[in-house]
Amino acid sequence: MGVVEYFEGKNVFMTGGSGFVGKVLIEKLLRSCPRIGTVYVLLRPKKGKSMESRLETIKAMPLFDKLREENPASFDKIVPIAGDIEELNLGISEADRRLLIENVHIIYHTAASVRFDDFLKKAIIINVRGTREIAKIALELKNISLFVHVSTTYCNTDKPVVEEKLYPAHTDWRDAIKIAEEGDESLVNTMALKYMDPLPNSYTFAKSLAEHVVNDLCLGKIPTIILRPSVVIPTISEPIPGWSDNFNGPMGLLVAGGKGLLRVVLGNRSINLDYMPVDYIVKGMLVATYKYGSLNRNLEEVAVVNAAQNNLANTTIGEMLDMGAELVQYSPYNVILWYPRFSITGCWYSYFIQVLLFHMLPAFFLDIVLRLVGRKPMLINIQRKIYIANNILFYFMNNSWKFSNQKMLDVMNVLGDEKERQTFGVDLNDFTHEFKFEYFKNGKRGSAIYILKEEFDKEKGKKLLGRLRVLDYTVRTIFFTFVFWYLFCKVEIFRVIMVGLENYFRRLN
Repeated sequence: MGVVEYFEGKNVFMTGGSGFVGKVLIEKLLRSCPRIGTVYVLLRPKKGKSMESRLETIKAMPLFDKLREENPASFDKIVPIAGDIEELNLGISEADRRLLIENVHIIYHTAASVRFDDFLKKAIIINVRGTREIAKIALELKNISLFVHVSTTYCNTDKPVVEEKLYPAHTDWRDAIKIAEEGDESLVNTMALKYMDPLPNSYTFAKSLAEHVVNDLCLGKIPTIILRPSVVIPTISEPIPGWSDNFNGPMGLLVAGGKGLLRVVLGNRSINLDYMPVDYIVKGMLVATYKYGSLNRNLEEVAVVNAAQNNLANTTIGEMLDMGAELVQYSPYNVILWYPRFSITGCWYSYFIQVLLFHMLPAFFLDIVLRLVGRKPMLINIQRKIYIANNILFYFMNNSWKFSNQKMLDVMNVLGDEKERQTFGVDLNDFTHEFKFEYFKNGKRGSAIYILKEEFDKEKGKKLLGRLRVLDYTVRTIFFTFVFWYLFCKVEIFRVIMVGLENYFRRLN
């Protein structure tokens, strides 16, 4: 029996099906495991759209084009379940709960708030209490094969080396839930930094506690694994190269820099980034499901698997920025605010001065122009968000960790014949510089087409880039000429220095 055969007839329940990882997981399950049973997806109404409408929007995405071409009937296997990860009992009706208990074999819990700046109360309600609620359902399933909880390698950032094991809890998750449910929100937010210490933000803190929820409730009762991806980035190949639905991780830097919005980054050039393409994460998840749900069912241990590179394909922040600068010239966006030019500094004072000069000042004048032409000003607000995001991410751009991944490598070793390895295999040894460049080129193109909904014409982009280059050098020349003139003519001390230098050189001659 292989991976495909294992999923035959299995019914799956998934949270986070509308999220980045969740959508790719649904697509891969239906396309590569065509004889799978029903895929139940927890969905809630959002922004005035019903769960049925949201599901139709998801299925219409380009991500599902290949599945639509190969096996359109498989879409009928997706069944939405009305609910909300923020609600007790997930907000699921009694009838739907009974449906899940009677029919589901595998649970994938991918839902989470991934915002680093969430208030602590919200992070605990979604990421800790939500995990408790899904674990309670998992314990009730009559025919459960495996419960898969998706965590993150960054929930143990107080450890320089993060092994594939559960570390001691920083606090009791039951107390954390009680505080979030009953505590005054302003008081909870005030004590947050002290309460979360030594973890840097509410996301890593809540995800760390969620692992203990899973371990405490499921150990010895149902087969369970905790899958810890590192930074999740666009697809490498499946079902289409470069697909993404968000600007999280290095792609956000690449897009903001390529658009001319981001001129300076606060961080350390030498820090290694550990990232994994989302289709690699999903492949690893499915193979791990097969291994721990069939070959190695073990109630005495909650298996922890780090889906990370662990130095197999190192990329430093400096290399990423250099690659971004190269990509800007090779295949620029067709819509660019200004000529792309960006740098990185580890000095906060230098960063702040450059933000004022190269981010806020141009944004201020461009917003004035937008007002004059009757458009809504937006650049100051965008730059404010970029500034806040960079400060939040500085901790991760100034520190590096080693994530052990032996269990992940062992998972891949269970694949049998060549066909199975091609369908579900992952090989990070392919990540040469040329391969990385091609990958991020596809990711950059994908960000334009799938997220920004823009045309992407390489030659058109190069022509625009050439015009902006001339304009950029012209403006810079005028600016520095004006500054030099002002200092020379208006600032007395500068003029005295220039006269002194002139007299000095005269004496030399």
